[in-house]
Amino acid sequence: MMKWIKRIALGLVLAAGFLVIGGWIFYKTQMTHHTVSGTPGKVEPTGDRLRDSIRRGIEYLRVQQEPDGEFSAGVLDPKPAFTALVVDAAVRSPEGLDEKTPWVARAVKAIVSHQQPDGGIYTPILGMENYCTAVSIMALARVDRQKYATVIEKARDYQLGIQRGDGGVGYSARGGRADLSNTAMWLESLRKAGIREDSEEFKRCRAYITACQNNSEDNSAAWATDDGGFIYRPGQSKAGSYKDRDGTLRHRSYGLMSYAGLVSFLWAGVDREDRRVRSAMRWVRNNWTLEENRNLRDAGLYYYYMTMAKALSAYGQRQVTESDGKAHDWPVELSEKVMSLQSPDGSWKNSNEQWFESDSILVTAYMVRTLSICHEAVNGGSGGVVKGRK
Repeated sequence: MMKWIKRIALGLVLAAGFLVIGGWIFYKTQMTHHTVSGTPGKVEPTGDRLRDSIRRGIEYLRVQQEPDGEFSAGVLDPKPAFTALVVDAAVRSPEGLDEKTPWVARAVKAIVSHQQPDGGIYTPILGMENYCTAVSIMALARVDRQKYATVIEKARDYQLGIQRGDGGVGYSARGGRADLSNTAMWLESLRKAGIREDSEEFKRCRAYITACQNNSEDNSAAWATDDGGFIYRPGQSKAGSYKDRDGTLRHRSYGLMSYAGLVSFLWAGVDREDRRVRSAMRWVRNNWTLEENRNLRDAGLYYYYMTMAKALSAYGQRQVTESDGKAHDWPVELSEKVMSLQSPDGSWKNSNEQWFESDSILVTAYMVRTLSICHEAVNGGSGGVVKGRK
């Protein structure tokens, strides 16, 4: 009898221990951001509303930094990704911050500290190796490509090694399937790391992007329509599926992936006059909106805005004309929309929690980057050279 009592007691102790550990992990992962070093300081007006909005966003981010230089604190957080997104946004902004700014220097040091023996920059406990490494490459290349050349080259080689057989890339090298969102991040990082658009990796990637497009002229999949938009991965859309009049299963294009597909073609070296790019731009003209992430409402809305800015900047045309002839000066209209959503403390966040957009640090980094792209476009700059421009 005593033996069974001891076993039951031991079982209760172990169960209590697991509950405590589980509770601790839950607490640490929920409390993603712990430290606020103060209230965002006052930003003196420059006479440029767009730049003032960017400066207020950066000031909000500055006071969110953790003591170790990171911009997240949860045990299972993708730490280098959060921190690199903030650094990338600040350094690419019109303010042109660099390592002479103490908080930027601490953040860069934190990013580099996450480089693993295989060259990737990520937190092993979590994974998300591609996403974290991609954003880290972008940030370090912008901060000082020469100083961090060795770190970037190791990360670049890691990225080149995780491409799947179908040409796409997923969150992790350890499992799961490729998707267009991660493939776009991978492409952007490798462009920043100096990989040429005529590389074999980019050539293979073009086939994957094509397989995600609703463009039956180039995509032979039975589900493909002709609207020119894109879905999450071949045969799967976050916007759902439907059956047409003939009973054929179709996958609905949506805003975020359609802009991701457009910019991915451009980063992969596909000419602007290519039929696939023209088809993607037809989708943009037929589905222009700043009120929602087309076909997903407010889910991923801020990532949608940032991806739209990247894609239209890379395309290199200031005006988007809808199919009915209505013209839009996209950097002006997009920046006005984004500025209208900024909170008094300088931050942005989404009431829809999908894809972590209730996190004000993540979303504010997105919007500083978006407004910086708009600012560059308004002032005559360009996000990159795209073949086929006239």
